[in-house]
Amino acid sequence: MLARRAPRPHPVAGFYGPDSMMWRINREAVLLGSGPAALLLQIAHPHVAEGVAQHSDFAAAPFRRLEATVHTTMGLVFGDGPRAERAVRRLNGIHAAVRGEAADPLAREVVGTSYRALNPDLLLWVQATLIMTSVRAYERWVARLTPEERERFWAEARSVGMRIGIPLSRSPADWTAFERYWDRMLAVDGPIQVTPTARHLAPMIVRPPIPLVPGALLDLAALPGLALLPERIRAGFGLPWGSRREALAGVAAVGLRTWVGLMPRSWRAMPQARAAERRVRRETQGAARTAVAHRKSQRLGR
Repeated sequence: MLARRAPRPHPVAGFYGPDSMMWRINREAVLLGSGPAALLLQIAHPHVAEGVAQHSDFAAAPFRRLEATVHTTMGLVFGDGPRAERAVRRLNGIHAAVRGEAADPLAREVVGTSYRALNPDLLLWVQATLIMTSVRAYERWVARLTPEERERFWAEARSVGMRIGIPLSRSPADWTAFERYWDRMLAVDGPIQVTPTARHLAPMIVRPPIPLVPGALLDLAALPGLALLPERIRAGFGLPWGSRREALAGVAAVGLRTWVGLMPRSWRAMPQARAAERRVRRETQGAARTAVAHRKSQRLGR
């Protein structure tokens, strides 16, 4: 059987396009609230935590890192062909420089001594955290997804994952296999274990230092996203929870879903999504005008 080739982006629509699940889900600005959960799950892998701690200025400049991450992710999802390719090169270039020896004793015990960011298993885990938290947040805060829509979402992510170092042979073949992979990674005896290094990084994710915003307000705003985490992971990070916080997170989720239902579709979209939709619409309209002009010229030439 011939090996499947890694995808190349369309010059205008990029890797995905307006009919994709990737655009449908990631256009919702409210999903930014799932970001902290995804980041915490990522650093719950001991080697990811080691890479961030040893090769990143995350602790010193969390907002600069967050801005760069969002910029690259939005370029990969909503960028046209050239921008999507730049996002791929940027990701692969950054990851190529991240390798080393784990300093945390628990990390060395659980997943081994050496790490490198281009390890397909690490890349797959990072991708998986983004996919699973996006799906769970979308279903809680926006709308339910059918099994077929979840399958499409994962298939789209899996395909483009080839461009960032995740071979199809290492990637779960469908959503059911993806869920089995997720459960296996998060099992009590699995590789996802919160290390002291990860706990040191967590406060910058859970309660970033935003000027003039009270910490209590940040804690409240974080609840819906933290509710997406498995209880074992919240406990590993020492995040206080319980029935009261669970109830507050539920009320906040209802509020978010109500807000989404009341807002016009364009008002609640990420600006990169709106720009991509306009770009594709212009291209479609231009192609339609060209086709009409061509037909007219053919009729006149008869």
